[in-house]
Amino acid sequence: MSEVPALHPHALRYAERCAGENVIQKILVIIDPNATMHASVEKAARLASACGSSLELFICDGSEGLPDSWAGGTTLAQYRGIVRERRLAQLATIAAPLRARGLSVSTSIDWCVPLEEGIVRHAIRCEADLVVKDADQRLPGRNALESQIDWILIRQVPAPLLLVRHAAWPSHPSIGVAVDPCHPADRPVALDEAMIGTAGSFGRALSGRIELLHALESPPHLPGDRITVEAREAAYARDKAAVEQLAERSGITAGAVHFLPSRVPDGIVELTQTVAPDLLVIGAPGRSHVHYSPASTASIVLEMSDCDLLVVKAPGFVSPALVTDS
Repeated sequence: MSEVPALHPHALRYAERCAGENVIQKILVIIDPNATMHASVEKAARLASACGSSLELFICDGSEGLPDSWAGGTTLAQYRGIVRERRLAQLATIAAPLRARGLSVSTSIDWCVPLEEGIVRHAIRCEADLVVKDADQRLPGRNALESQIDWILIRQVPAPLLLVRHAAWPSHPSIGVAVDPCHPADRPVALDEAMIGTAGSFGRALSGRIELLHALESPPHLPGDRITVEAREAAYARDKAAVEQLAERSGITAGAVHFLPSRVPDGIVELTQTVAPDLLVIGAPGRSHVHYSPASTASIVLEMSDCDLLVVKAPGFVSPALVTDS
C-alpha cells in the first residue's frame, strides 16, 4: 500500500479499503429536494440489495437566508426548522418503499454554503464507501453551477462517486473502464487497478460484464514536428501491450479490450459511444489544485456520453477538504 500523509483517519481508511477488497458497506445517496425523479435512489438500492449495504439518503440545503417569498416565520432559525421538517418528511417518503424491501435506510439533512462543500464533508464524516448522485446534463434547468458542483465532488469526494442518468440498468449491464497504464508519470498504475477492482465489485453485484477502453495517443512531440507512421505504430503497439497485460492480470479476456487511435478525451467519448457501456469507470486526477474547467476530461465525458459515470481515486488519495491544524 502506498504511503499516505497522516492528515486524517478517513484518508487512511480509504487507502486501506482500496488496497484490500472493494467492499461496499455504506452508500450515501445525494437527494435533490426539488427533483421529481430520483434515479440515484433506485440504482443505489439495487447495489445495496446485492452487496448487503446500508443506505443513507442525504439532503444538503445551500440556501443562505430567508427567501423573499417566505411568510412562515420571521427568523432564519424558524424558516430552517419548518424546512427541516418538510425535508425529513420527503426523505421518509422516499425511504419507506426501500425499507419495505428489507433495506437498512437512514436519512439526514444539513445546511451548507457552498452546497458541494457540505456534501463532501458529510461523505467524509459518514465514511461512505460509495456516493451516488443524479447528474443528467440534458435535464431542463441544468446549468453551469450544477456542472461545477459535480466537478468539485469528482475532485474532492474520496470514495467512488457514481453520477447517474435516468435510464435504468439492464439485467446484465456492461461496465466500461477507461484505463491508461501507459503514462505512469501522469497517473499511478494503482489507479487503473483500483478502477478495475471497483468495476469488478459492481460487476459481481449487478451480474454485469467488464470492458476495458483505451484511447491510443500519438507519442509526445514538439509542435510542428512530424511523427512518422513507424513511430506512431510502435507507440500504439507499446500501449496496446501495456493494456493487454493489465487485462490479463485482472482476468479480463482479450475480446473485452477495445482500442481507438485518438486523443483523450475525444477517444474515450467515441469509444463510449461505440462500445455503449451502461456504466463508465474513469479515474480522477490527483492534482487537487486544478480549478473547475468545462474542458476537463471528466467534464467532457460527463457532457458528451449517455452512460452513468463512476469516478474512482487512486489508493492513498487525500481529499483537499481534509486539513491539519497549523
